[in-house]
Amino acid sequence: MLKLLGCIMIIFASTGMGFIYGQSFKRRVEQLKEIQRCIHQLQNEIIYTHTPLPDAILNTASKSTKPIEDVLKDISSMLEKNSVDNVYEAFRYAFKDKRDNLSLKNEDINAVLDLSKTLGESDIDGQKRMFSLTLDNIKNQIEVSKILMSKNLKMYRCLGFSLGAVIVIISI
Repeated sequence: MLKLLGCIMIIFASTGMGFIYGQSFKRRVEQLKEIQRCIHQLQNEIIYTHTPLPDAILNTASKSTKPIEDVLKDISSMLEKNSVDNVYEAFRYAFKDKRDNLSLKNEDINAVLDLSKTLGESDIDGQKRMFSLTLDNIKNQIEVSKILMSKNLKMYRCLGFSLGAVIVIISI
């Protein structure tokens, strides 16, 4: 009876680990879509309403979801307090601090950091081009992450169960 209970616990634990690891692919897609939506919002705040950058980022943060909201609030706070030399450093520090809470890859973050290098340093037409380029990059990252999610989500879930079953079979 105790052995059966141990085997069931092993299978449930390994299956759970497979589900948890598979969820990281799903979270990446969700966070990239949220970043895309936030970039659209930030573009509207900057280009059409001419809101100052710290306020525009804070307004965008108030309309976003966690963990992206936390990153944007940190960026806005750093810019408001002038604790960084430029916008790029604020973005870089915020993403570095919140890295553990994000399911994003380096290329996802680099797409946003590329935008931050030019925020507030060019005219309206230059800003529009940079927003457009960044949105295209994020859109490509979303497509790639969707493909990876469709391939890997089910695989990791099944792999977790299979690994548990193998451990149970070997232990019996």
